[in-house]
Amino acid sequence: MLLGAAKLLNQRKHQLKGTVRLLFQPAEEGGAGASYMIKDGALENVEAIFAMHIDYTEPTGTVMPHPGPTQAAVNFFEARIEGKGGDASVPHLTVDPIIAASSAILSLQQIVSREIDPLYSQVLSTTFVKGGASNDVSPQFVEFGGTIRSLTTDGLERLQRRVTEVIQGQAAIHRCNATVNMNNDGFPMYPAVINDVKLHHHVEKIVKSLLGPDKLVKGKKIMAGEDFAFYQQLVPGIMFGIGIRNEEVGSVHPAHSSYFFVDEDVLPIGAALHTAIAESYLVKHGNVSNSW
Repeated sequence: MLLGAAKLLNQRKHQLKGTVRLLFQPAEEGGAGASYMIKDGALENVEAIFAMHIDYTEPTGTVMPHPGPTQAAVNFFEARIEGKGGDASVPHLTVDPIIAASSAILSLQQIVSREIDPLYSQVLSTTFVKGGASNDVSPQFVEFGGTIRSLTTDGLERLQRRVTEVIQGQAAIHRCNATVNMNNDGFPMYPAVINDVKLHHHVEKIVKSLLGPDKLVKGKKIMAGEDFAFYQQLVPGIMFGIGIRNEEVGSVHPAHSSYFFVDEDVLPIGAALHTAIAESYLVKHGNVSNSW
């Protein structure tokens, strides 16, 4: 079936009116590579953009598009609470940043549990705490940080404000000072991945015709971030999953696992699907530019 599709595309290639631009994905993990690609002109004259991401949870060749909000807007935060260090035997002569940091970390959990609509997907996780190195001396400062995530970009911006307010407020209550860094320089905020509904239907149609209806599975929302979202802020776009799970070859581990192994049988399937998506889009829209 894929061979037949390839022959068909080869026969019709002279009919295409438009440009297909292939984009690589540098510095996706935390470096916001797409934002720099945009600055270098990657989206110039582009009117639609498509992307595919492997998924080890579904069988090889299964395609999983999802319309609307699909992946989270993501940001990291770091906080430093400063007090007055000193001998732990005279706590009244110190200003304990550990107590202030503990109160701040616990209070942060109440933002999602008590301030956010339960139907809105948001995450706030403190992932590290550093402070002190002695059993009998209170430290001068404590540092901690983590990640905040929301399926909407507006929701993430609100989380940013409240995280800063809560940490600084709890520090003040305990006579400490706090600084909060959202890492917008080294690790800029990623917007949410929001898949264009029309392009979603386009992908569904192509999957059904090229691979068969049985290969189409509804995608899932996840709280992982993806720099593809920077492109979607400027042009309609969709990122969808394609399965690589194959127990026979050991393709059963997530991409960030040291045991990750990709079932290479997915490569011709993905290439044919990307080709068909672009070819069909250009046939339908005529003289436009297309990028994926």
